[in-house]
Amino acid sequence: MITTRFPISTPSHVLALALLVSAPAIAAEATPQVCDLRVASGPTGKVYEQVVRDVRAVCGSVATLCTLNSQGGVQNLQMLSANEAELGLVQIDLLHKLKDSDSNVAALKAVMPLHANLLHVITLADGSMVDAQTVPGTGTRVPFTGRKMVFGKYSDLRGRSVALVGSAQLTAQMLEEHKNFELRFVSADSDEQALALLRKGDVQAVLSLAGWPMPVLARQTAGGDLRLADFDVAARAPYRVVKRNYQNLGALNLTMLAVPNLLVSRSFKADGKQGQRVSALQACLTQQLDELKDGRYLAAWKEIHDPADTQGWPRWGAVPTPVPGATDTRKHASK
Repeated sequence: MITTRFPISTPSHVLALALLVSAPAIAAEATPQVCDLRVASGPTGKVYEQVVRDVRAVCGSVATLCTLNSQGGVQNLQMLSANEAELGLVQIDLLHKLKDSDSNVAALKAVMPLHANLLHVITLADGSMVDAQTVPGTGTRVPFTGRKMVFGKYSDLRGRSVALVGSAQLTAQMLEEHKNFELRFVSADSDEQALALLRKGDVQAVLSLAGWPMPVLARQTAGGDLRLADFDVAARAPYRVVKRNYQNLGALNLTMLAVPNLLVSRSFKADGKQGQRVSALQACLTQQLDELKDGRYLAAWKEIHDPADTQGWPRWGAVPTPVPGATDTRKHASK
């Protein structure tokens, strides 16, 4: 595993980051033979994938949807840009960051606002060993050196090593631009791999973005070796802070960083086949929102209060308004 610090001020670095998180092969869910709309979702079992499952359950009759599993939002944008998917789930901070380096990203339209992804700051309940000396050339820890430190707040991690999973690889870099904690970043391909690094002592925390509740944490038993740290840093738009509970981890009234998600579509002609399918799906989701909130679906649907509130990103079906840095796609926007 390579410890990296990669600035994101230029498109080439953004592309390198996108390639990093998209390295694992994309696995397609078992899908119907006919596929009207391919949806770039997320890792198997995580909330993005479950959202698409719910969409298929309530609106699968208006268009046949196929789920494409991915590493998350950055890879979803890459798939949309490369015409490998028609729809995708993505955080709005990633849209704003990558639109300047990819006109295809700038042309995307928001079909529906979704839940917020929460930054889960995962540490060891009993603390991690820090400041230990090692034998040169061996990496072996010198006995009786170092100390145990419990990380209960994000700010406690200043100068420490953290494992980043999926879209957290870009979000964490964006946070560092404004709140320089001198974190040392280590990339991980999955939550499980990142947690292994934490337990081994290679990092002092794991940063992973997911809807609430995050499946890998919901499965943890009370009294285990993991804890969640509070996000104690001021947030600015598009981020906000929210309170959540993970009773099994002893985390009540936990402060977490939240970033809104959108279901986005490529910019199709409104009167074309794909444009009509996207419009039908948007109408269905709007009509079925109460069912998604009240039925046996993800709790994340209850976070959506206004299906037309796309956090300032151009909405499918709306009269297009300029997005700073975006290419004019007026001729492709739906009417």
